[in-house]
Amino acid sequence: MHTPVTAMLTIPEIVGLDSQMGFVRVPPELDVPLTPRVRRIMDTQAFRRLSRITQVGLVSLVYPAARHTRFEHSLGVYRLALLFLKRLAHVPRFSEMISRRQAELLIVAALLHDIGHWPFCHLIEDIRPENVPDHETLAAGFIHDEELARLLRSDWHIEPGDVTGLLDKTALGDPARSLLSSILSGPIDIDKMDYLFRDSLHAGVPYGRNLDQSRLIGSLCVNESGNGLAITEKGKTAAELMVFARYIMFSEIYWHHAVRAATSMLQRLFRQLHCAGSLDLPTLFGSTEEEFATHVRRRARGTPAEVLSEGLFGSRRLIYKRVAQFGI
Repeated sequence: MHTPVTAMLTIPEIVGLDSQMGFVRVPPELDVPLTPRVRRIMDTQAFRRLSRITQVGLVSLVYPAARHTRFEHSLGVYRLALLFLKRLAHVPRFSEMISRRQAELLIVAALLHDIGHWPFCHLIEDIRPENVPDHETLAAGFIHDEELARLLRSDWHIEPGDVTGLLDKTALGDPARSLLSSILSGPIDIDKMDYLFRDSLHAGVPYGRNLDQSRLIGSLCVNESGNGLAITEKGKTAAELMVFARYIMFSEIYWHHAVRAATSMLQRLFRQLHCAGSLDLPTLFGSTEEEFATHVRRRARGTPAEVLSEGLFGSRRLIYKRVAQFGI
């Protein structure tokens, strides 16, 4: 009979953190454990598509090396989920609340957390265009698709609806599910911890790489209410550095004035084409970044939107310049 701790630590993917039996290498020299069932998810059409969608989109117009993909980021988040579970298995309140099956659900959700993203979707969702669902809604479609749904049921004994429920935070009245959700999305979560570090690495700036990940992970615990992640006193400084790193990354990278100019151009381009009924939205939702650019350039040709599409995706970079800057 396994104790809750040993049951969690015998999950093949967690065992793979130390076994080195099968892994893929991602920057910076990190080994990500691969089991046969993880490989099968990675080889699905929906997941492979993420290898052709960049993580930070238009940021590469300013920081040219920031061309890393959501595929790479998803593997990084999946690896952090394993490290979180390995640590939390030794926290009695966590191991008593979270079963092996629930831990496996978190692993799958971490791997698939970006599955609904399409090129530049965050920027486009910000302008709230009609008839454009959010990426969480699109994620449910991919996860319930026959190929992925079959693998979830056969390899993991997990229902697709359980994965989407954890990702879109429905039915979080259950403390155990709320706790798992806080690992995916919360003040200190595996998504944020990976993208701050990875975006900083590829952009060539130090701001997001000053995170003491091992210190943070070593200080993880369960909050007093039992429905969320918390840290012990020894992780306080590391957590503060993470909050500050996020602030600096937004200030210097994500909201760089040229990136914001390009963002405004893309939003205006999409709005003009969308209002004209020129876009094939279902095609865009399943497209790669190259396919997206090709589609909008073709639809913008000969229209007032052409100057926007060519400035962003044409052979020359023609980004609007700032005229003035105001602070509060």
